[in-house]
Amino acid sequence: MEQTELEEKVMMMEELIQGFLSRMTVIESGTAELLVTFLQQYKATLETIASRIETANKRYDDRKIARQIDELKVIVSHLPKVIPVKTSHHFGAWSKGLIAAIVICFALTSGSVGTALYFYHQNARLGAEADNFWFVRALYPNVSKTIEDKMAQDPALFLQKAQKALEKQQALAIAEAEATQAEKEQKTAQERLKKVKAAK
Repeated sequence: MEQTELEEKVMMMEELIQGFLSRMTVIESGTAELLVTFLQQYKATLETIASRIETANKRYDDRKIARQIDELKVIVSHLPKVIPVKTSHHFGAWSKGLIAAIVICFALTSGSVGTALYFYHQNARLGAEADNFWFVRALYPNVSKTIEDKMAQDPALFLQKAQKALEKQQALAIAEAEATQAEKEQKTAQERLKKVKAAK
């Protein structure tokens, strides 16, 4: 059974090849005929094109073109192969001085602005302290008189006592603030506890 199927397939293949060969011979002969008819139809046109090309070639002198090409080769051969390019920049004497002056002006300006801001803040602080002492002198004249007397007797000792008293006041103020904060936190915690108990 398989043998007969194979033989049939081989026969079919042979028939296909025979048909293909006959078609190829028809195409080959048709192509040749087509080229012959094309050449016959456009023979006059091709001759005209060839004559025009010949005329154009005669118009230009080959020797003149060759001489111009040689002259161009000579010019190109005389050109330098490497063209040096200046890639670095240096500052001249006047530009160095200008840059140094600009840097100095910038440093002076920034230093002046920084000093002015520092003095402004110091002046504000000293003004506030002077106002405080003025209030003490105006409202408590005996206290201000005591302060002036003690400063006149031993200023270093009095300043040391004042510094310690100021540090103590600051520590008390911080402790009071912490105690107040702790009381607020305790109250809020108790309120939350009451709310949770009330919710049950």
